[in-house]
Amino acid sequence: MIFRPRLVDYKIIGFFLGKITIGLGLVMARVLGRVMLRDEETPFVMELPPYRMPTKRSVGLHVWRRSWMYLRKAGTIILGISVLLWILVSYPKPDSYQVDADLAAGLTMTESQAEAARSREDLQRSAAGTLGRLLEPVTSPLGFDWRVNTAFLGAFAAKEVFVAQMAIVYAMEDGSDEEGLRAVLGRNYTPLQGLSIILFALLATPCMATLAITRRESGRWRWAWLQWGGLTALAWLLSLLVFQIGSLLGA
Repeated sequence: MIFRPRLVDYKIIGFFLGKITIGLGLVMARVLGRVMLRDEETPFVMELPPYRMPTKRSVGLHVWRRSWMYLRKAGTIILGISVLLWILVSYPKPDSYQVDADLAAGLTMTESQAEAARSREDLQRSAAGTLGRLLEPVTSPLGFDWRVNTAFLGAFAAKEVFVAQMAIVYAMEDGSDEEGLRAVLGRNYTPLQGLSIILFALLATPCMATLAITRRESGRWRWAWLQWGGLTALAWLLSLLVFQIGSLLGA
């Protein structure tokens, strides 16, 4: 049975997930302020300039300066991590394919099915696919499989591409390009697994742009990696609690 929530369900789920995210952000800010940043308190003073209607020239200059600042601060790191992620998903390439051996042995298959099977083997044997399988003992208590792990690795470039990454994974895995992604996911994952995945995606490691900006603004990799590790650990713990408690309750 495919899980098809109604629009009102989406609204309720989104409302509570938003509240959870805001609440956790406030709690973490309070904890960091008391434990790690208590000696760095400074009085907050803001001098507001007189407000005037901006000119087109000033708006253009401001946009250009801010854009250039972002590219200068984060561009090199983002480009490097993007290349690394592409290499992880694309290499190493297998020397031979099992599907070709099966075809030579008499297996009947269309060309599109054979190509999908080769893509599946490419993904499974790539560094990202291998790493996704290695992470399964850590993420299986959360309801994740290696496909979800692989999609999260690719989504490190930007969290919003997680769904696209899942579509790529399942297109490679099943050759399901013509089938709706919702139907594929509904057949392979329960609503409880979906909730666990959403929680993890909301709270876990920030995207590489955020990581790069944190490092540039703080001047230290320590704060960037602390942010990465702390949020990932928090997301893992909450997803674990949600999935395990939901499984015990038969959700």
